[in-house]
Amino acid sequence: MVSLRLNTSPRVPSFSGPMALATALLVVSIFSEPYWQNFYIIQGKALNTTIKLGAWGACTKYRNNTGIVGPDEFCTSVKSGYDFYFVPNATEGGIDQFPTVKGDSAILGLDAADSDRIFIIGSSATSVYWIHVVAAITALLCMISLLFPPRYFGSETSRLFALQKSGIITILLALAAFVITIVAFAAQLAVAIPARNRFVAASDQIEIKLGNVQWFVLPCFILMIPALLSVLLRSTAAHEYTDL
Repeated sequence: MVSLRLNTSPRVPSFSGPMALATALLVVSIFSEPYWQNFYIIQGKALNTTIKLGAWGACTKYRNNTGIVGPDEFCTSVKSGYDFYFVPNATEGGIDQFPTVKGDSAILGLDAADSDRIFIIGSSATSVYWIHVVAAITALLCMISLLFPPRYFGSETSRLFALQKSGIITILLALAAFVITIVAFAAQLAVAIPARNRFVAASDQIEIKLGNVQWFVLPCFILMIPALLSVLLRSTAAHEYTDL
């Protein structure tokens, strides 16, 4: 007879598959600018320069490096929490560009006078991206917990054996990762959208768009929904998972 019941065994492909993909997306997207320049908060394109503000710093580069002698890309050091200011009319001709020199202060606009720079994003906002890191670590711990058979935790009469066999720890970690990932997505939007709007208001010569970090977080918690439902609410035959 089939009955609807709580299934506390996460050792099924319907759970491990979506959770593994969500974990991979979370972990990969941690490595934002300047670690890996495929992930960033916002991007600005000037006449011949581009800037990308990431979770751990910023990078500028030439859009067309034809005839450029030397490096065509300049990044800040890796840092957690930083302020960024846009400095308009940075060239003699009055055409807005981004710095093409190496140095944290120059790239972040910190070396300009207060009257010459426009605030875009602050350290309290960029520090929010640590929530993303916590979500990725929690999801990774959830997946690691699936790798250890219950016998690794003692005899069949031990409490740790029973907990690992039931999958309760794995499910709790998955639930925590789900909640933290939602918070990370909301926090990242709350940071990126105002920063983009300030950038748009700062100059009509700059093309501004949102980055892709938050859009990698969005599918993560969506993938976690069917994974969690597959173990929390599932129609199963009695004793189907007695060997797990």
